[in-house]
Amino acid sequence: MGTGAQRNCADLITRVPFEMFKINFVQDFFREDLLGGAESNDLVLISFLSEKYTINKVYSHTLTKEFVDANKDDLLIFSNFTLVAPSVIDYVAKNCKYIIYEHDHKYVSNRDPSKFEFCEIPQEYVINLEFYKNAKSVVVLSKACKDILERIKTPLMLDNVYNIGCSLWSDKKFDFIESICNTPKTKKYAILNSKNPIKGKDSAIAYCTQNKINYELIGSDQEEEFLKQLSQYEVLIFFPQVLETFCRLAAEAKMLNCSLLTKPNLLGMTYEECAKLKGIDLITDLRKRRDDALFLFKTLIRRAVKP
Repeated sequence: MGTGAQRNCADLITRVPFEMFKINFVQDFFREDLLGGAESNDLVLISFLSEKYTINKVYSHTLTKEFVDANKDDLLIFSNFTLVAPSVIDYVAKNCKYIIYEHDHKYVSNRDPSKFEFCEIPQEYVINLEFYKNAKSVVVLSKACKDILERIKTPLMLDNVYNIGCSLWSDKKFDFIESICNTPKTKKYAILNSKNPIKGKDSAIAYCTQNKINYELIGSDQEEEFLKQLSQYEVLIFFPQVLETFCRLAAEAKMLNCSLLTKPNLLGMTYEECAKLKGIDLITDLRKRRDDALFLFKTLIRRAVKP
């Protein structure tokens, strides 16, 4: 048995024979719609699960009680689900077998537990708790998120949370990152040119202005082109405005041997042992964590559909 997610699920391995069945994978948007961390993560998971199961991608805003009833024998996997009607969330919680793949704190109304002291969420800010509690399992990306969920002060304590300690990349993407990780660092400081306010571009620019740091904005709609850009810089300046559940960007920067100037307490990755690594060592570690994570998903799915 390996480390990480495999240890986490060692007691869950079942002898249920493999059967082809359908999984309805619910997401606000998929990778073909936009380039985002959750969407890239889900693409790897969907590709893996598609080798064994029939996967039906369901946009969250289209999910209805009628769809749920018509597919009641299928397993549901919820990634981002902010566009699902609250009445449907309640209905699923009471009537379905499902797994939550948690990306961004949909259990707290402000979507950011770091705004509270010690990330302890006041009861009045807790949302969707029955949905999380009734899930067959909730898979999170870091120890920080697992700890926050399990410390929610309520009679409905959660005991179904599993940490994979990573984001997910394909072998092809790992191979590409490895091929450019030793690119000569010909430039100094980079800032992510993102329109998403939670990525903190304005804060990073203000920091550079205050400290007289010359920086360049980088970004591209093509993932490999962006990674090529990033690989040329010594330092990525990144000031997230919310607690990143893992932070795919930070991990990619470190795999590319870039240093980070950041808010470490707002990066889920910081709470994992792999945060000490960079370059080839980090790539190797994250490949193993990815494999362990997929093993965990396979095990949790088989447990969820067991008669």
